[in-house]
Amino acid sequence: MRMILSSVLVALAAGVSMPASAVENGPGVYAGVQLGQASSSNDRYERDDLSIGLRTGYQINKHIGVELFSNSLSFIEVGYGFNRNEPAHPEEHYGIAVTGTFPLNERFDLTGRAGIGRTKMHAVVVGKDDYNETDPSIGGGVRFNFNPHWSMNAEAMRLTKTKVTVISTGFRYQF
Repeated sequence: MRMILSSVLVALAAGVSMPASAVENGPGVYAGVQLGQASSSNDRYERDDLSIGLRTGYQINKHIGVELFSNSLSFIEVGYGFNRNEPAHPEEHYGIAVTGTFPLNERFDLTGRAGIGRTKMHAVVVGKDDYNETDPSIGGGVRFNFNPHWSMNAEAMRLTKTKVTVISTGFRYQF
């Protein structure tokens, strides 16, 4: 959480120190990387762990885009292996999302996302197999545009079926 707050503060400081010139994010392909924290809870465990995300997409116009994404959830648990009711743990999520952007000023944007994907569930019980869940996702955040190519964002994403929340910050490069 400290890393996310520090990243947001750096982006704000950079925004204040840069000249106020408009940055236009027009159509184009982009790629990004995210680093943050995944939080999950169910009847048997509640964990926070590192999440690393990769994204690639196409910005259709300055307000709408389509994105392919993947997030590691890293919930590494060692079960006792004897209790057949031991829950599976979310390990990885990948999917597709429609993204939206609402400009606040020349450099800051509010962002939103709605998507669907697959979450790999890791079974820790001996004799049970891993499986995948179809998992809708929603999210929102804020983005700071350094120039027409580079931007930094902070966001929260919720995987609704597996009840995982990912809070992250990252960078995006638009080609």
